[in-house]
Amino acid sequence: MAETTPADGTEGPGTAAGSGAEPWTFASLAAASRDTLEQVLLDSTAPDYSKLEGYIYCGWNHEWVAIISGRKFKKGFRRKDGQTLGYNEIVHQDNAGYEGEWRVRMKDGRPRQLGYFRCSLIADEPPQPLFRPYQHTGHFDYSVPMNRGIHLPFRVIRDFVVLPNAGDHSLMLCKAYFQLGFRRLNIFYCYFLLGHREPIEHEPW
Repeated sequence: MAETTPADGTEGPGTAAGSGAEPWTFASLAAASRDTLEQVLLDSTAPDYSKLEGYIYCGWNHEWVAIISGRKFKKGFRRKDGQTLGYNEIVHQDNAGYEGEWRVRMKDGRPRQLGYFRCSLIADEPPQPLFRPYQHTGHFDYSVPMNRGIHLPFRVIRDFVVLPNAGDHSLMLCKAYFQLGFRRLNIFYCYFLLGHREPIEHEPW
């Protein structure tokens, strides 16, 4: 893995960077409680998407329910038609938790890609009840035309995104919801981490 989080450790003593605490790491966020992750989400700031461009991140779903989709995955960021977009790659599940390898599943010589999304800031989105506590965060919105056919179900996903360590784009904390038909019907799915980034090897488009 080409890029790692800024320090080693098992539990961060504070919340967002800038509070005087040691920087968060992939491992310390993975070991944190839901309450701690929520506080980090509330205390941190949105990413600058220009600093994500061209990178792919190793992702890890914090909640056990995410076994349904796989706890490990990859998420890449690449501009298309003047807009910052993202996509997911399917990864072999190695039962090593947030450690081990992120080995991409291939088909016809290419990674299996799915789950496309656009990147924005919640502050720039039309207001809705789900967004009220998270006006300061970034936003991954999967309701895009690229998710079609058997991938239509991805369109219900909405992610809130922050940098746990201010200005450090090598590590992100995200919170995923399913928005089912009506803006008031929102189901929490999981917190997830993005880290260990490296340059994109297989271009998505």
